[in-house]
Amino acid sequence: MRRITVLGFVFMLLSAFFFGVSGPVAKAFYEVGWTPGSVVSLRLAGAALLILVPTLIALKGQWGQARRQWRTVAVYGLVTMAGVQAFFFLALEHLSVAIAVLLEMMGAPLIIVFWLWARSGRRPTVTTGIGVVVSLIGVMLVLDFSGSSASWIGVVFAVGAAACFACYFLISSDHTITLPPLALTGLGMTIGAAAAAVLNLTHLMPAQFVFTDVTFAGLRVSWMVPAALLVLFTVGAYTCGIIGLRFLGPTVGSFVNLSEVPFSALAAWVILTETLSPLQVVGGAVILTGICCVKAGNLALKDQ
Repeated sequence: MRRITVLGFVFMLLSAFFFGVSGPVAKAFYEVGWTPGSVVSLRLAGAALLILVPTLIALKGQWGQARRQWRTVAVYGLVTMAGVQAFFFLALEHLSVAIAVLLEMMGAPLIIVFWLWARSGRRPTVTTGIGVVVSLIGVMLVLDFSGSSASWIGVVFAVGAAACFACYFLISSDHTITLPPLALTGLGMTIGAAAAAVLNLTHLMPAQFVFTDVTFAGLRVSWMVPAALLVLFTVGAYTCGIIGLRFLGPTVGSFVNLSEVPFSALAAWVILTETLSPLQVVGGAVILTGICCVKAGNLALKDQ
């Protein structure tokens, strides 16, 4: 396996870890009265402020590129930052974590596979198809559906999150975007934070902040502890994701990101004291098998 491919897998696994842990961390805020609007605003505004200086440093000599690619940067911020966060956390108000994650994680890779098929006219290989099926079986094994509930509005929000997430993979892996990953992340988060603020102020996604102690990993801690972790994980997830996707491409990258599901289950076990069953561990191994099949199928397609 080439060194670039290995680096791509490492960065995508790091991104999946940060994304996976963010969900249970955010869920801890809901228990004390925070709303999706407040969680999204904290996540994006905090992350944008945290990397403001590094973003400006990364943009040194790159402002011309940023101006020429402003449409892409705007879409990146509005869709892949604000859109993904808003739709997913709104879905969590109406669906169990398992159902919401399932719809987002299964939806995004499938949208990418069919989008690239429609655009290029090149049908995915049989190996890729097998990898898709195996990966999705693994996702279903990891997710615990006992006591899960669903509502149509929640399903709509989750599918919206999947569509926005698919855009994240497609844009992040686009080699015509010459901005450094950190610069693209910082600009996107700034735009996303501004969009979240508009949604808050217009009450389309109301924000309610409750500054009190929260239960985190079985302990009562200051709200600032999970807030700091959420901001750090957000920066790590998007920055590592852009780097990894530029190495692996959207198809393989989106399936590697399915490892977010077992990471999320493990984090929920530690942070929210949700039980992790042996079947979920097996599901994680099945997901990795599917990822290998998708990668093999992608290599075979390139050789055709």
